[in-house]
Parts: sequence; C-alpha cells; structure tokens
Amino acid sequence: MALSPGSRTGLAAILAGVLIFAGQAGELVFTNAPTALWVALGVPGIAALVAAIWGLGGLVTTRTGRIGWRVCVAGVVLLGLFAVHVLVTVILTGDVPGNFILFGLGFLLLFVGHVLIATGLRDGLGRAWVLPLVGAAGILVAITLDIDPIHDIGLFVFEAAWVALGIAVLRTEHPCEAGNAASALV
Repeated sequence: MALSPGSRTGLAAILAGVLIFAGQAGELVFTNAPTALWVALGVPGIAALVAAIWGLGGLVTTRTGRIGWRVCVAGVVLLGLFAVHVLVTVILTGDVPGNFILFGLGFLLLFVGHVLIATGLRDGLGRAWVLPLVGAAGILVAITLDIDPIHDIGLFVFEAAWVALGIAVLRTEHPCEAGNAASALV
C-alpha cells in the first residue's frame, strides 16, 4: 500500500527532526566536533528535511506562504549541498570540513522561510501553523548565540518543531484515524 503525499511529508518531517537531533546529540555526547555519527545521522536527516519541505508546498495556501516555501526550498538546498560536501570530504580525508558557510546560509534562509511560510499553513494545519515559527525561533537562537549549550538548545527546538509539524501533518491527513486511536485509549 503506497503512502499518500501528506503521509510521506509528515513522516519525512518526523524523520528529519529525529535524525538531525540524534546526530547532534551524538556529537554532544561523544565529542565536541562533528563525527562519523553526525554524518551518519545528520546527513540523512537533512535529506529527509528536503523531502518534508518539498511536500509542505502542497499545504501552503497564501502568496506569502508560497514565497516562504520557496525561501525554505533554497535554504534546504544549501543544507543539502553542505551535507554532500561533508560526506565527500569525510570519505576522501576522514575529517569534517571546517567550512560551514553553506550550513549557515542555509539556516539563515530557513529562518526567513519559516517565518513567511507559517501563515500559509494556517488553513491546512489549523493551530499547528505556529510550529514553523517555533522552528524559526530555534534557528534564531542557534545562529545568533554561539554559547554552549544555548546554541544546541536552539537547534533542539528547531528539530522538535519539525517532529511536531510532521505529527500535525499526519493528523490532518488522517483525522478519523487519529480520533479513533484517541477514543480507543479511553
């Protein structure tokens, strides 16, 4: 049975948040520099974020939201290029590159895109339309406060917002099933 586009988007969003979180948490637990664990989890997480943002395009209903979606796409493309750059450099040299310009620019575009896309998701997601704003707040903290652990907390907020956004997309995709599951627990 094939998944619907909304289900793929929701699952990709959850996977993006979980994998990027796991890569970042692994980096914090095992060392203070990006490691093979971050590459193994963060790179697929960024790929899932590409799929999730692409899939959100179908839920955006306003002109401002569509502009935000395009800015998010540009930001996630830069993050994707960063992931490829890291992967190739680690394979060739064994070291993570010191150049994080694509990462920084990608997150800056994602911040702007999150702010703009949020209102365009109001019709499709109901109250969950604020989740991109929560993600934007996390990005803002992460890119402006390079103080441990505040920087990492900002990234964790961003990642948690994407998990919650994925759950919201799945719930709007299957509202009856979500209601039945909730009523079955009572």
